[in-house]
Amino acid sequence: MSIFKRLSTTIAAQLDQVVGEIENHEAIVKASISDLNKKIVEAKVRLDRVHNETVQLQNKINQNQTDAKQWQSRAIESAQNDEQKALSCVSRARQCEQQITQLEVALNQYQQTAQKLAQDINAAENKARELKQKLDLMRARQSSCATLKVTQDTYEDSTSTLCDTFDRWEIKLRQTEISADAQPNIDSLEQEFVQQEHDDELRHALDDLLKNNQEETK
Repeated sequence: MSIFKRLSTTIAAQLDQVVGEIENHEAIVKASISDLNKKIVEAKVRLDRVHNETVQLQNKINQNQTDAKQWQSRAIESAQNDEQKALSCVSRARQCEQQITQLEVALNQYQQTAQKLAQDINAAENKARELKQKLDLMRARQSSCATLKVTQDTYEDSTSTLCDTFDRWEIKLRQTEISADAQPNIDSLEQEFVQQEHDDELRHALDDLLKNNQEETK
């Protein structure tokens, strides 16, 4: 029989026996608060890691932005003497821009996860303070209390921990998707047309880049 059921059947018991049951309740509450505080510490460690990953992603975005500008400048410089080299520079700049887009998606996911985790930590800390205040109140009433009502479980719902697990899982999957480099299978003839279309697109981009540069220098 659980402690709560036993308490419900001891209304007419002696006071010292009731006090002993109260002490068991106090131990349960103290253990719950201790467990909650440990979870808060673990969550703060995870939040620090997410913040670190966010900083690293932002640094990668900044580096790719710098690289994209550098490749664009190289394309402009090479356009007069070596068109093929200029086209390659435009292609590198585009790769940097694509990488920036992918990194920004991952960064947004990290920021959302960090925000959610920070909210959970704040809620858990408020709950821990509330439990401590209730514990102090029950201690104050303990000396004059003859009967007890069935108390509610003080543990937080475990779904919060599951949500954290799914968040970390999704982040890992998104990182894998970003780093994946699937190569399509095409025949040689199609490859020739694809390469020609790609070069034409790069030439068009190079022309736009040169035009913009000329307008800026006027």
